[in-house]
Amino acid sequence: PATGGGGTPATSSAAASAPLANSPVAASPAISVTSQDANQRAPRQGAACKYGTTDPISLQEPSEADLQLTQRMMEELEREYPRETPDGMRHRESVLQELEGLVTQWMVEVGVEKGMSEAAAKKSTSKLLTLGSYRLGVAHPGSDIDTLCIGPPHVSREAFFSSFVDKLKKKESVTECVPIPDAFTPIIRIKMRGVSIDLLFARLVKQFEEGQVLEEALKDDEILRNMDDKSVRCINGYRVADQILQLVPNPQAFRDTLRFIKCWARRRGIYSNVLGFFGGITWSLLVARVCQLYPYYAPSQLVNRFFRVYDQWNWSKPVMLCDIEDKANVPGMGAFKVWNPKTNPADRQHVMPVITPAFPAMNSTHNVTETTKRILLDEFRRGYESVKNVEAEKAEWSHVHEPFPFFSHFRHFLWLEVLAQTEEVYQKFSGWVESKLRILTRQLEATTGMIIHPNPLQYDLRGADREWPLGCAMFIAMAFFKDHGAFVGQTVDLRVHFHHFVDVISQWAEKDTYNGMFCLRLKRIKRSQLPDYAKDVEDLDVDKKRTRSQRQDGVASVSVGAGEQVKKRHISTGGIP
Repeated sequence: PATGGGGTPATSSAAASAPLANSPVAASPAISVTSQDANQRAPRQGAACKYGTTDPISLQEPSEADLQLTQRMMEELEREYPRETPDGMRHRESVLQELEGLVTQWMVEVGVEKGMSEAAAKKSTSKLLTLGSYRLGVAHPGSDIDTLCIGPPHVSREAFFSSFVDKLKKKESVTECVPIPDAFTPIIRIKMRGVSIDLLFARLVKQFEEGQVLEEALKDDEILRNMDDKSVRCINGYRVADQILQLVPNPQAFRDTLRFIKCWARRRGIYSNVLGFFGGITWSLLVARVCQLYPYYAPSQLVNRFFRVYDQWNWSKPVMLCDIEDKANVPGMGAFKVWNPKTNPADRQHVMPVITPAFPAMNSTHNVTETTKRILLDEFRRGYESVKNVEAEKAEWSHVHEPFPFFSHFRHFLWLEVLAQTEEVYQKFSGWVESKLRILTRQLEATTGMIIHPNPLQYDLRGADREWPLGCAMFIAMAFFKDHGAFVGQTVDLRVHFHHFVDVISQWAEKDTYNGMFCLRLKRIKRSQLPDYAKDVEDLDVDKKRTRSQRQDGVASVSVGAGEQVKKRHISTGGIP
């Protein structure tokens, strides 16, 4: 049968069985409905269960129509946003094994330098762990691998960012190596045999006991006792991903739904924790909660409910996968800050709280502002309407994640160019600028009559400036509305905001170290003044949409995602990978 949102039959059972008045059917003999017929018409219900903090909203199982809709959704997704190939996964696993061997070798060397025997040093090493999208099983070609190096008590963070970095730079297979030790979540970014890897470090307080399984030990909160804050933030990236997989009723349905939502979020320009949208862990948590509420739904139904639930969500209440634990009275745990708006004034200011499940619970969306909240809610609403059109066979799934036409939607922009002489300087300085960009957006939000729209994409300059070999551009759109206080003839002076932002950027701790090797340009432009490298990306999206339309009309063709043409770099500054 045709289905509405979430698999509910579009025609009610009463309407289906009752004869219409004044119709020939009314005069015909009564039709006996067997129990078997009734069972076929009634939606199937799954066994009673509970995941998370509340009972499910529905235990309904998918209909045949829902499964067919899911199949079409996944086929479309595979064309537009393919998962990593088997060969690609084998290459990634090979790279991870090589990196793990390098980590183990380095830890043994550090142990021997500390006076340990080589045998004892080897015994104290631990393996490399993955987290993020790779751990959750939603990696795609070109995506980074988030990894965690867990060091024994005798291996310090300082050694990780000095002697281990030196070892990486000497490795022929490592073509890029940028340590960022001063970030809120310290990280080493490397490229090894063509694979980009973000490497975190956590230092154990005490050595594992013999025979103890690392993965099992990490699940226990006891591992955190007396651990330093930076190690806790790093190790919780693994613990959060592990708990998400434990807290969803159907991991494969979760993965399929998450892949679609991540594709949608990237293309609609709302995938960025640093700029005040949602990052990868937040999208994972939101999808996981919907899976808990509809434990038997197929991915197409879950996508429908995802948009509906968060369009209607009361955002004064947090999204949580489980109850929050507070261990303030547990020795060695009391110093950890747990998200609690009742006792922490700063937590009360969070406008769209989405809480991580692992202790200590954190809000993964503390960067969200009223501006980005408005944009996110608009996109949830659009997503829900688009999916309803798909279910009504008025649109294809590709319409749901159609790229947001940023440059054609707005007429005025702030244009930032981040320039550098070397890859290391570029990585560090662009990360610094991006992490502070929300300070500028918060100030712009307060301008009477103006609304803004940050764009999380970073556009490769493609050699547009010969003096600076490396660089990217960022854009913030501006629009003026009467109902926000704008009026004809209004003068908007942005110089104060620009000067303040430049002062903030000038506080970069490494500006003297890299003096003359970086540059930031900032100017206000109109749409007609946009650089070619920005317009070309949006033109590619238009061409792709046209190609997709042709394919739906039966014309076979190959399309290239606009995201593949855009260099996206970010630095984790909020404590959540």
